[in-house]
Amino acid sequence: MIGGRDIIIPTARGIDALDLAVRAIRRLWRNVVLEDAQTGEVLPSYAEIAFAGRQEILAFRDAQAARLWETLGADPSLDGTLVHFLLSDSALTVAVEASPTPEIEDFVFGLRRSLNQDLFAPPAANEAA
Repeated sequence: MIGGRDIIIPTARGIDALDLAVRAIRRLWRNVVLEDAQTGEVLPSYAEIAFAGRQEILAFRDAQAARLWETLGADPSLDGTLVHFLLSDSALTVAVEASPTPEIEDFVFGLRRSLNQDLFAPPAANEAA
């Protein structure tokens, strides 16, 4: 991601925000390869991922994209094939290209909307809002 862009989504949901981001990217890219950005560990199937203690996850579009990123690094030919999630105490940052593809723009918009919804409030609180 040469000249990438960080999209900061304020949230107090902590690890649940990272979990939601991973579930969303799995819907976008059916063959996504997930990697812990700090350890380099390729993550198992979603059901087996232990999110506790994780702060950064790389999501490659597929196995070929993951191999090419390993070989080429931040090459412009790989635009639209990697999304980097970074979790902090107060936000989920989504790192993408400086000029993301429409597919990635739509993904980030949907993720931001999902994280901003008060999904955990009781139904009465949602209706009053």
